[in-house]
This record gives sequence, C-alpha cells and structure tokens, in this order.
Amino acid sequence: MLQKHAARVLATLVIAGSGLTACSQSTIDTSKDKPAPSSAPASSPAAGGSTSSAPAPGATPSVVVNGKQKPSDLPADLPLPQGELTSVTGTTGAYVLTYSPADPASALAAYTAALKSAGYEVDGAVAGVASAVKGKVNVMVTKTPAALQVAVAVE
Repeated sequence: MLQKHAARVLATLVIAGSGLTACSQSTIDTSKDKPAPSSAPASSPAAGGSTSSAPAPGATPSVVVNGKQKPSDLPADLPLPQGELTSVTGTTGAYVLTYSPADPASALAAYTAALKSAGYEVDGAVAGVASAVKGKVNVMVTKTPAALQVAVAVE
C-alpha cells in the first residue's frame, strides 16, 4: 500500500518538477521582453509572505523555485528533519524540501522515527529512501551523500 502512495508522490513531484523547470525557464526567457505580471512573484512564499493554502478561484497556485523557507501551506502536523533548509521547490500541495544535515544517514533514521511518532505509516528506509503516508499526505524521503530531500504531496 505504501509503495502505491510512494509511486504516486514520486510521479506527482516529477511532473511538478518538470513543469517548474519549464515555468522558470519561460519566466527567464520572457522577462526580458515583457514587464512582470501584476501577480506576486514566484519567490514570494519563500520570502516569508503569507499565502493561503488554497488559491482563489481562477488564480494560479504559487510556485516556489529555490526558496529557502518552509512553505506556509505544509500540513501543520508534518514533522521536518533537523538541519539547514537549503532549497524548496514546488507548488501548492507538492513540494521538495532539501535539508543539509551534519549526518544524512542518521538524519534519515531520526526523521523516519519522527514521522512514525506523528502518526505517519512509514515504509522503512531501504537504500536511502523511505516513504510515509497519513490521510491525504504522502511523503517520500531520499538520502544523498550530502543532503536529505523530503518530497511532500497532499492529495
């Protein structure tokens, strides 16, 4: 069951990441020729601005690319890993947060324990990857040699 949720989270975030790359490239290419739109800039949620968790009807969800602060619309009961938050990428309901802990291996173990304590059903860390689910919140954690990446998708 968790593998199904993990696959769904990964697919959602890959699609979102691909779209964000295209959006950020598009923004860079067209900003030379056109003035910025009157809506808030893509980095405003990361800059600490307040955004609602659900966009207004007809509004575009906020997009964060290389932000440095936790998005305000993450589930309130979602624990986050220890370490410096170095990057946030995503859009409303789907984010990838990258942390730079002192020891990624022990950080992964500590984070999966924190998820379990918060009531998440955790699929153990195998080869540096763990997944968790609680209600409509899906989490996939990946350990790299220098970082811990937390992918969060809210259905």
